Amino acid sequence: MPSFFAWAFRFYIKWILRSKTVMSNATAMRKALHSLYIRPQSFSPPTNLGNNIFIDRVDLNAWPLYRVSAVGRGSSSNQRNDQKRDAMVYIHGGSFFHDIASLHWQFIAQVACETNLDVLVPIYPLLPRPVSSAAQINKGLIEICRKSEQPIVCIGGDSAGGMLSIAMAQQLQKTAPELAARLRCLVLISPVLDCSLSHPEVVRLEKDDPWLGIEGLEVLMPMLADGLPMNDPIVSPLYGDTDNLPPIIMTSGTSDMLCADARRLSGKFQGKGTEEPVPGSFHNEKLTFIEKADMIHVYALLRNPEGAEARELIMHFINKY
Repeated sequence: MPSFFAWAFRFYIKWILRSKTVMSNATAMRKALHSLYIRPQSFSPPTNLGNNIFIDRVDLNAWPLYRVSAVGRGSSSNQRNDQKRDAMVYIHGGSFFHDIASLHWQFIAQVACETNLDVLVPIYPLLPRPVSSAAQINKGLIEICRKSEQPIVCIGGDSAGGMLSIAMAQQLQKTAPELAARLRCLVLISPVLDCSLSHPEVVRLEKDDPWLGIEGLEVLMPMLADGLPMNDPIVSPLYGDTDNLPPIIMTSGTSDMLCADARRLSGKFQGKGTEEPVPGSFHNEKLTFIEKADMIHVYALLRNPEGAEARELIMHFINKY
């Protein structure tokens, strides 16, 4: 049974924020897209992430790029950041048109505090800008890996960022195998895996999803694909090569319509192909899938007991690898 705090956040999303009103209506989605295009959100990190968190700008191309570090005991922030420490790239979600939010920054700060990694946070271009296709973002992310002096050993992201994370890892295998060889793990929080949003299990789960909707997201996907077929791995990494990826941890909730495609990815790792969704948590040496009953989209980022439990498992996974 969900905790009170999980229930309260679900109530807030559904009845106060009314996110589904936008996500399930094409006209409302177009209006929201236009509104954020002409009045963009701030992507600046908050100032209340903790006295031990140090953030600086380390831009490597046209995008802003932040580095988040946790200052160690007895060391200064300059000493911390002068070292060529191993790093994680974290790619935020937001349906491809919302900028990074406080929940993302809080999770990033926790990673920096509880692992031995710095976290690189790219501020990638958002829809409907002409440089915001999946292929263009993928190219920019790989360029960050190429130019970074810090070895990238982990890639992670939530929702839209989860899609960009696994697609990036797949393309690194093809275009920069020497960089792909450095990767030790992937972190996928409620990822988008099939941008067609057409599987019957997605349609079924949408009815219980208080946040996401198919009709609104279908407005975005042609812009994201920018001429690529919807089953191209850059757009829908469910169909990409998973054989050579590093170990993956993936979280999803059963009240998230994207859980359908997470189950399909789990099924793929269980030898059942991409069409059969396999419900329930699963673990082998390549995939740790955590499916949580009654949890909503990106529940692992939320400030409730279930989210805290998921984050603890994620931190343990990162530290393990």
